[in-house]
Amino acid sequence: MSGEVACPGPENRRYREAWDAYRRALADYDPLDSAQSRPDPPEIQPWPGDPVWCRDCAGRIGLRLAELDDLAGLLAATADGLRGEGDRERVSGSAVPPSPSRAGDDLEEMWGMLSGWETIYRDLNGWLSPPPRGELARRETACIDWLRRHLKSILVSDIAADFGLEILQWHREGESSAKAGRRTVRKPMRCPSQNCRMLSLFWTEGDKEIYCKNPDCRRVLSLAEYEEEAERQASVLQRDPDAFREDAA
Repeated sequence: MSGEVACPGPENRRYREAWDAYRRALADYDPLDSAQSRPDPPEIQPWPGDPVWCRDCAGRIGLRLAELDDLAGLLAATADGLRGEGDRERVSGSAVPPSPSRAGDDLEEMWGMLSGWETIYRDLNGWLSPPPRGELARRETACIDWLRRHLKSILVSDIAADFGLEILQWHREGESSAKAGRRTVRKPMRCPSQNCRMLSLFWTEGDKEIYCKNPDCRRVLSLAEYEEEAERQASVLQRDPDAFREDAA
């Protein structure tokens, strides 16, 4: 493995998967078992960060952060206290009733995420707490503007990777929540990750990737990888209709 820091973006998905597989194989390797050979590290090279995110991804994060302000406005406009029947469902056995507005919930969570990152970065630099927000501009707008002002420094700091990944994730999910421009649909195939296997794959119109929304997985597939896996699963089902029955149970 080279000394370069791999960009956390989607272009290094295969690189991360290869190293995850190598680490699992290394953990399973028993040097006392003569039937086993020590696994070789993968030869795939990463797309390097500059220094953490590559320039394309850094630019994408800046754009997605700015667009969160538009998404916040759309969520605020639809937080009218009305829910559809499907929104009133809650987990069986839960004593907590649903709040009157899912859009309002999403907006509050977005505000918590944005203000949380501002606080973390201020603490990292030993700066004072942020001033009260909401008088001169909408609180989300003021916080986003502050984060954009410091974005170059944030993206080379110790929080660069986690910050960028969460901004990209929130933008994807915010588009769906706000019903902004593009439709997000659930794909019928189960996630191919062995530790997931859930019906949690989603695709947003125009995107080149399909995302698993299981928070314990977050697998990303290219459209070509999805189609290849779908064909493989269809072929398996033709030979054995019960092949995935255990997964569906």
